[in-house]
Amino acid sequence: MQLHFVKASTCRNTTAFMEGDIPNTKYAAFGKLSMDADYLAAEQAGFLVKPENPDSLLRLEMAGSEFCGNATLALGALAVNRGKAEIGRQFFVECSGASKPLSCVVNKCSGGHYDVSSEMPKEAKVSPFSLDVNGGHFSGGLVELPGIAHFCIEGDILSQEIYDSLMDEIIKACRSEAFGVIVYTRRGGAKYSIRPYVCVPSEGSRVFEQACGTGSLALGLWMKVRNEAKKLEILQPSEGVLLVDVSDDVPRISADVYFPCEGSMWVDDSLAAGREE
Repeated sequence: MQLHFVKASTCRNTTAFMEGDIPNTKYAAFGKLSMDADYLAAEQAGFLVKPENPDSLLRLEMAGSEFCGNATLALGALAVNRGKAEIGRQFFVECSGASKPLSCVVNKCSGGHYDVSSEMPKEAKVSPFSLDVNGGHFSGGLVELPGIAHFCIEGDILSQEIYDSLMDEIIKACRSEAFGVIVYTRRGGAKYSIRPYVCVPSEGSRVFEQACGTGSLALGLWMKVRNEAKKLEILQPSEGVLLVDVSDDVPRISADVYFPCEGSMWVDDSLAAGREE
């Protein structure tokens, strides 16, 4: 089976957009393949499908049916790249996990880069949360967004074992399609840095992402609840910067998007079925 793909990089957090006649029962299997080093080595995968709302230009179904902020930014850039939207003009896209279309504005930068700002789902539950794992006490904020839940913790980089233990407990505590552990540090003022660890159980994936849009949004919402900041500049592991604005009822994130490659992905149907089992 031959699939067309476009690989997008949002602050070096890579999403493989795939097109083709793929049943949703195969999303997890094909998502795993796109993340495989033998294929596209993407950090996450999504499938371009027909929008549900007539006002939306594109719709993305993530492989785990989760919501992804960085993939939404990349989808906005793709709409402009394909001539469906105009630079500097508001338009709408859709992503799994979001209950309604999300507005985007794209400004094209030099060298094939796009500066994208997108609305994020405003439905969020933010609450103090703590866990005791591996002999340590970890206290922070649990931010439950549509399709993904993040535990934001202030501190130093943790060991792999602690990240996994925290993730195991968050999965038990929340019902969601995806989960994250967002360890953050302060850089002065409204500037922060994060190290995001994200799990999509349906894909069997746990990844230290190069950048995380929903994790950055979660940190912004947690800081807003703590009355610390409403407009944040968040340094990602990739050294890229993601901007978060939670000053209004409808939050927005902004970042640079680039398309490093596009082409065909050859997949044997039986191989895909085997990876799914």
